[in-house]
Amino acid sequence: KNIVRHCFWHCKSMASWFMSGMRATSPRSVVSREDRSNAERSALSGKSSRTSSIVQLLRLRETSRGRAASVLAADVLQWSMGRWMSSPAQSSAYCRISEAKSTIALAFSADGELFASTHGDHTVKVFDCSTWAHKCTLRGHDRTPWTVKFHPHYRWILATGSLDQTVRVWDVQTGECLCRNDFGFVVSCISFHSSGELLAVTAGKRISLWRWQQGSQTTTEMMTDDTLPLRSNTGRRVFEFLSGRGTASDEVGANPVSTMLEGEQPQRCVAFKRSATHELLFVAETNADPPPLLPSHLTGQVQMVPPFTVQLWMWFLPTQLEGVLGLRCNTERAALRVPQCVMYSDAGFDVSRCGRFLALCELDPQVGYRLRSFSLQRHSLGVQLQTVALPNCPYVTSVQFSPLTDAVLIGYGRCQAPQQHQAPQYAVLRGIQFRGDRQEEMTTEEVQLFSVDSTDESNVALFHPHAASCALLGFLYATKDGRIRAFKHDRELSEG
Repeated sequence: KNIVRHCFWHCKSMASWFMSGMRATSPRSVVSREDRSNAERSALSGKSSRTSSIVQLLRLRETSRGRAASVLAADVLQWSMGRWMSSPAQSSAYCRISEAKSTIALAFSADGELFASTHGDHTVKVFDCSTWAHKCTLRGHDRTPWTVKFHPHYRWILATGSLDQTVRVWDVQTGECLCRNDFGFVVSCISFHSSGELLAVTAGKRISLWRWQQGSQTTTEMMTDDTLPLRSNTGRRVFEFLSGRGTASDEVGANPVSTMLEGEQPQRCVAFKRSATHELLFVAETNADPPPLLPSHLTGQVQMVPPFTVQLWMWFLPTQLEGVLGLRCNTERAALRVPQCVMYSDAGFDVSRCGRFLALCELDPQVGYRLRSFSLQRHSLGVQLQTVALPNCPYVTSVQFSPLTDAVLIGYGRCQAPQQHQAPQYAVLRGIQFRGDRQEEMTTEEVQLFSVDSTDESNVALFHPHAASCALLGFLYATKDGRIRAFKHDRELSEG
């Protein structure tokens, strides 16, 4: 013990001596008070120091305090992501999947540790984000799972909705189906409420709320690749843990499913999002009329028309769970409506992590198809912000904000070139710079950060939810032939 105590004291003394010697030549003594005050003023006014010199950014970060330091730290992270985004295709690979058909949907766990995919062979596959390794396969759906979502708080809880008209909740650790419910029509989309206690489900023309921990059709079958169905009490233990009541709720006569919206046309997607003050609810319903043909001067000789368009509604909801239970949505009282959107799933639009911006592909009969962003702030709700004229907008399958809201990831499901002039490869992904509150119209060339050329057709593309993870996994996309391509930062290929 005396030897350990002596070594600890010696190391502490050496560290103190080293730091005292370094203080005289540290960046803290180099930066003038004027530079420091300017950095703090710019950060506090919302105009952070956008400089290409990482040395200057690091120096200002070390000498700033409070909110200014936080803004400058975000600038450093944005700088590093910008360097990587310039050539992400240099560091990519396809995940190893055996016997997989078309990959339909993707989802990340909230902590960024796992991602899951659904496939045309009726399976759900779960992967590790740090290694891209396949962890397990969930089996039990009779038809293709069309949508997948992780629980917002527990990465080992996963929900899937399928063409077999059921929604299942799984325990990823054991492969168990914890509970399921039949909604009487093919399920196209599901979304967890931020509390994790509710699932919104689109089935046909109806959107339902399912309190999945109460009165559900519980099952504890364990479905894995190498074993027959087993019986286990793990499912009940998970219910006990999540509910905090000690038992799963199977109340007699309880109805855990309520109708939130009954539309006139098929519902395409539903999504709960969060802002700083509210829970945001988005619903997309198929438009009854086919997409209009645009004037020839906008399209040239080739008319690219999606099979349908949707109208998107948004409501502000209270953050408390009690304010959502029994909710009936009235489209006439929606806070926001976008009448013509190109959207095939809930990956076709996104809300920034701060809850201030909405991005999607919109059809404007006057100007054609555009990538548009809207303000979601109360004082400027619905104001059109950045507009980008993108090629092949009718076949955009994904519109996703980056974690720092400085870029938008665009995924394409079909080639941009006309059939007779089709090239061997085309842009399956585009990274578009997002400039925040600016109201401006731009071309793709003005704001494109990168493009990924491939013969793949992307069903869905997603950013990893955490910006700092780009060294392990930055973003990925799923293809119609069943593959998943992941991109990461490679130190050996990076400059500097």
